[in-house]
Amino acid sequence: MALSIAAIELHPAVGAWFTGRDLSGRDPAVGQAGNLAHRRPHLPAELAAARREVARHIGQPADRWHLMRQVHGTEVALVDARTPVGAELRDVDAAVTLEVDRPLVVQVADCVPVLFAGPRTIGVAHAGRAGVYLDVVSATVDALTRLGDPPETIRAVIGPAIGGCCYEVPAQLQDQVTSRVPVARATTTWGTPSLDLPAAVVAQLTAAGVTDVDTGQTACTHGDHRWFSHRRDPTSGRQVGIVVRTGSATGVAA
Repeated sequence: MALSIAAIELHPAVGAWFTGRDLSGRDPAVGQAGNLAHRRPHLPAELAAARREVARHIGQPADRWHLMRQVHGTEVALVDARTPVGAELRDVDAAVTLEVDRPLVVQVADCVPVLFAGPRTIGVAHAGRAGVYLDVVSATVDALTRLGDPPETIRAVIGPAIGGCCYEVPAQLQDQVTSRVPVARATTTWGTPSLDLPAAVVAQLTAAGVTDVDTGQTACTHGDHRWFSHRRDPTSGRQVGIVVRTGSATGVAA
């Protein structure tokens, strides 16, 4: 297996990664190699093998991961000591925690994955068109702030997502989203209305007070076949962003 797993520099004592497709694997009609989502498509053996490979690489067993059942909203889950290890977080599009060795996972295949870390906290967010319109990013920053990390102490990394070059939408939908986030207005490479979701997320992070934003991992999932893309192939699968605090960080009592 040659599943793509890129380590991200997010914060001391924090591990962070984005996965991608396994381009060396077979290319079946449904479920391409490297898929890490268990709902679309559902191929248990292949999924288990891919998750084992990622777990081995990051040193965090897959049964400890907190995946989200994402619904394109703004609800933020808090993972604390009462949360069962590895529990799926239902009907949320972001998660935050102060806990150690509790990996938070966001699944995407065109939507924008955002990983967060501060001196005490970590978080993930899933920002698609609806999430950008509703501003799930600010909801996540607010949740991290309530846990003790103000926005100016938080670092955010934006992962691979569909770009304005390829995310074609009807003009009316473009107008609706850009009425709230003007920077999202874009044009596809073939000249039609589109939305630049990564640019919108950067703007929302900045408006929320997060000044340390890394876009170096951003790539267009639709145009770059290293990544899963729902627009390009809705049956292929999902990649993930993972963040986990692996030890005590500065300012956190032992």
